[in-house]
Amino acid sequence: MSSIDYLDVEQFIAHKLDQGLSAKKVRDAVSVISLIMKCAVRSNARKDNPAADHQIRVPRRKLTTGDVLSMDQVHRLVSHVSDPYKPAIWLLVLTGMRPAELCGLRVGAVDFTRNSLHISETLQPIHRFGGENYRLIAGPPKTDSGDRVIPIPSWLTEQLAAMLADRADQNGCPVHRDSYLFLRPKGGPLERDKFRQSVIRPALRAAGLPDTLRTYDLRHSHASLLIDRGANILAVAQRMGHSDPTVTLRVYGHLFDGVQEKLTEELDQLRRDTQGPANAPVVSLDDRRRGA
Repeated sequence: MSSIDYLDVEQFIAHKLDQGLSAKKVRDAVSVISLIMKCAVRSNARKDNPAADHQIRVPRRKLTTGDVLSMDQVHRLVSHVSDPYKPAIWLLVLTGMRPAELCGLRVGAVDFTRNSLHISETLQPIHRFGGENYRLIAGPPKTDSGDRVIPIPSWLTEQLAAMLADRADQNGCPVHRDSYLFLRPKGGPLERDKFRQSVIRPALRAAGLPDTLRTYDLRHSHASLLIDRGANILAVAQRMGHSDPTVTLRVYGHLFDGVQEKLTEELDQLRRDTQGPANAPVVSLDDRRRGA
């Protein structure tokens, strides 16, 4: 470990990219190396972290109107979603949580009194590799800012309560607060990819919407709806669980293009609403000068 230097990591990056590995996967691999090296630095086994400060550009697809849903389209989608997953779609759209965060929700994450949701856990599918079998791994949100509390409408809280009451009746026992909020039809926690295949994609087709829409695009739809309503960048970043508003700007900045015009119109409307009587005398610039 002590012999690895910055250039070694650069060569590793170049080699993996040359092998055809995506930039995102290479970046993730370097992040793991960086975490290991951080431990080495803190343990005084090394003086520096050779895996830090490498520039691996991950191409990002710019969002377009076809990548997000309007609220009317959300209504169409939800109307074709099979029970008991309608509340799950509303949570994705109204909170902007990541799909893995939805799967990781526990019953205790819902505050039925304050109508809020505590997002603090994810459930990620880990695909088969080497001698390891496919499995689901529980973990923390993507960033520290991802641990957040978001208000939800009271009607959605009531839908979740009714869903859990039905589950308790079917099982003949109360639902424990440590149980996962959403389950697969045959039991077990919800799995991100299978949820899209078995629930979201059929509903998209039935609603006449593109079935290429990803579950993650419901998160993008949330951000788009907030920006369209005039939310400021900091508020959007906090709801999305971004570590820094610059992340929000990088992903959604182009959606703010029309916000300045909207703010100008609203300020001018405020001016009109608060101006004096319509017959108030208007003093010209020449009159003011003569008066001076």
